[in-house]
Amino acid sequence: MMERIPPITAVLGQACYACFKGEGEGVTLRKCTKCRSVQYCSADCQQADWKAHKAMCKALHSLENNPILRMSLLFALSDEPSSDLYSLDTIIDTMVLNQARSLEQSLNRSLTIPERNLIGWEPRCMGCGRTDRVIRMEAAEKGSTSTPSTLTPCRACKMAFYCSPRHWDAVQHKHAGEPCEDGHDGLTQCHMNQEIRMDVAFANIMAPPAAAAGRGEFSWAPERVKPSWVSLKASASASNWQSAFGSGLVREFGISEDAVAPFLRAASNGLSMPMTILWALDLLNEDEAWTRKDTPTIHLLGAHQVEVVNANIFEEILHRLPEVKNLKLVLCGPELISLTSARERNKEITMETCPNCTSQRRKRVHQLFTQTYHDLAKTLGLKFNKPDLAIAFNSGSSQEAVPSWKQTISFLAKNNIPSVFTAYNREEAEAEAKMLEAAGAKLVPKLGPAKNPWGSILAKKEPSKVTGFYAVNGWLAGGFR
Repeated sequence: MMERIPPITAVLGQACYACFKGEGEGVTLRKCTKCRSVQYCSADCQQADWKAHKAMCKALHSLENNPILRMSLLFALSDEPSSDLYSLDTIIDTMVLNQARSLEQSLNRSLTIPERNLIGWEPRCMGCGRTDRVIRMEAAEKGSTSTPSTLTPCRACKMAFYCSPRHWDAVQHKHAGEPCEDGHDGLTQCHMNQEIRMDVAFANIMAPPAAAAGRGEFSWAPERVKPSWVSLKASASASNWQSAFGSGLVREFGISEDAVAPFLRAASNGLSMPMTILWALDLLNEDEAWTRKDTPTIHLLGAHQVEVVNANIFEEILHRLPEVKNLKLVLCGPELISLTSARERNKEITMETCPNCTSQRRKRVHQLFTQTYHDLAKTLGLKFNKPDLAIAFNSGSSQEAVPSWKQTISFLAKNNIPSVFTAYNREEAEAEAKMLEAAGAKLVPKLGPAKNPWGSILAKKEPSKVTGFYAVNGWLAGGFR
């Protein structure tokens, strides 16, 4: 299993970059004296991380001595706080892209995810976009010999920053006074940030870095079976996660209702897949005959590690459809090549089910294909059967492998296959919706582009921005049949 990526608290310099412990956990953090981008709680942690950090450390240090980069960064920023945070985010995107290119030239390779995070999540003023590195560059440009001031964090969340009280006064209301558009339950950006800090602490307890090789992220698949199908249409909202799964988590883990929130957010990351499938089926079907079908078939397009690792999560579909006898999932995607053995491919595999389903001889069957969906359809020919639903989770179809995804989308639309696409954020959802409509798909309004009521509530901060969050299946790009 891959090692955990350093959480945002470590990237912000508020936790050790090696063991992820923060100042509130009895440790004292000290900056790497060369790059000044990461902190460590001890010489042992710094030494343990040095092999991985060494090249990036040198490359980060070189950024401040790059005259062309320095001029491009300083030229882009205004001394006045911006009243348009979306325009500021556009400027920051360009700044981060320029820094990334410079780093890749220094390293002579592409940046890894943790390396991209170091510049994407770098603390920056909400009013103007300045970072500590830019402030140092400005001081050097002016020939100042004094130590420049650094960014100040919000006292409440410590994840929003400002370079001066004047800039903070200009944006504080957007940070802590207004609901965040891409958050949940009407929370402000400040409250969302506080949740993220709690989620990082929870993840460190459930899967500490030292155990990364043997433990993954928290995942939970309820084993109870509902007595009957209950439509999701009546009460679809982000807070519905609490009513749907809160009491079950309290019972299973023996925790109080006050302590359930981080468990619920973590569990929603995996459960958003089966719940989004059920939500789409509920909206795409005119009656409830589908809830009594002997064997519903779901095709997962562009499937990769998350669908394979969390295979047992999909049993929630059986658990909410007690009249269904079997469930067939067809996982399809080129990335499955590296995640499966030859003997696992193309064959129907009967998966282990919970005791209740096993006693009732209910089955969950998975079948894995390492092709794109449109190529699989060609290969199967007359043996290809329409699914009850085809779904692409966080496909990124508007950003990666666009020509291939266009072929798949065209196949879906032309053959009237009930389909839905999810996305991490509004930007991706709206771009993918245009692709779906361009292929002739007639989108169902409630299936996007719109917030997904069953998207994960385990939010992440958008990189390269001072605003915004994204989440697994957080948005519905579009659904059609």
